[in-house]
Amino acid sequence: MAIIYPFVIVLILMLLQGIMWAYARNAAYSSARAGVAAGRLYRATPGDGAAKAKRVLEEVGSSLLTDRSVSTDGSTPERLRVRVDAQALSMIPGISGIHVQATVSGPIERWTTAGAP
Repeated sequence: MAIIYPFVIVLILMLLQGIMWAYARNAAYSSARAGVAAGRLYRATPGDGAAKAKRVLEEVGSSLLTDRSVSTDGSTPERLRVRVDAQALSMIPGISGIHVQATVSGPIERWTTAGAP
């Protein structure tokens, strides 16, 4: 039992780390998706989308994610792109947090006329 017990503990910690990574990835993706949903509305700006993504990221992942950043680099007048980068906390001693990234894009709503690009 003394030989097997440390391996069981490490296995359990690795399982918990995997669950935390999956949750952190989901939180980053959800905040990026909310940012795109807010930023692609008519007369909204990429800054509005980034602000919404930051709010959602703070609500959902404030205790799990560190070094959070939100970027709208790569957005065009026709398409919004929100990228969320963060570090998930680590349960395993000696291993730094796992990098989590989510990128979501979508077309920006705008008025057009028939036949116009």
